[in-house]
Amino acid sequence: MIPDLVSAAHLLDASSAGIVLVGVLIADTRSIGRAIWLLAVQSLLLALAAFVVGLSTGSADLVAGGLLTLGVKGIAVPLILGRILRRSPVRVERHPYLPARGSLVAAILIVFVAVAAVDGAALGGRLDAPRALPAAVAEILTGLLVAMTRRKALSIVVGLLVFENGLALTAFSLTYGMPLVIELGVAFDLLVAIVVVWVYARRMLATVGSLSTDELRSLRG
Repeated sequence: MIPDLVSAAHLLDASSAGIVLVGVLIADTRSIGRAIWLLAVQSLLLALAAFVVGLSTGSADLVAGGLLTLGVKGIAVPLILGRILRRSPVRVERHPYLPARGSLVAAILIVFVAVAAVDGAALGGRLDAPRALPAAVAEILTGLLVAMTRRKALSIVVGLLVFENGLALTAFSLTYGMPLVIELGVAFDLLVAIVVVWVYARRMLATVGSLSTDELRSLRG
């Protein structure tokens, strides 16, 4: 059954709210494993919204993009990051640059600032989903917050992937997705980046025995 535009708009709003909530939880958690699986949940919400809206608007590219997001960011990337984490002796972000409570407060403030800044902005599309663009802006900023305040390499990668989810939701909410060839290119680049992270993570574990970026300071001349 193909959903109508009103149902698709409601689902997009609900998914956007869920994406923001998961982003706040990622900013608050210190468990790297939990952050990876929260990232998977966030990607699944993004994929679900793209798939349903693609069906309702008749956009084959958006449907394919949703399935691609599901396979790559919702399944493949978390499995690869989880495998890297199992090789690491450190599973918790113990000494981030911003304390746990401070990170949570900052993430919540980001949500309110994003809503105040772009709430009510006209999207110019057929769907009336006012929460999508504020959620996208909030996730871009939340991803930057996580990436900039963590010390462990995997936590930084999670932050960058949250940032990328925010960018994808921005393109999705403003233009209802990108052409399939661009989606394929982005997915391929993402997989290549994760493979590079895997290689460098194994090298860091073999050389310094940790995935903490602090350990890299000893390699400077």
